Amino acid sequence: MAPRLELFPFRFRDPRTGKWIRARYRAERREIAARYAEFEITGPAQVRDVDPEARAFSPHGHTASPKE
Repeated sequence: MAPRLELFPFRFRDPRTGKWIRARYRAERREIAARYAEFEITGPAQVRDVDPEARAFSPHGHTASPKE
């Protein structure tokens, strides 16, 4: 079975203003807790299956040669 990522939408409290801010990204629960002292999960997790053999995206990767 491939490892799975559970990414949650969340909001956090801005320490300067005290206002709640909706995060523009999804993250794992442990990453959210490590970064923000006060947060709320706002929806269901987005589950992604991760293939450990797959290569990560690289903007400098090899491109196909143009057709001749």
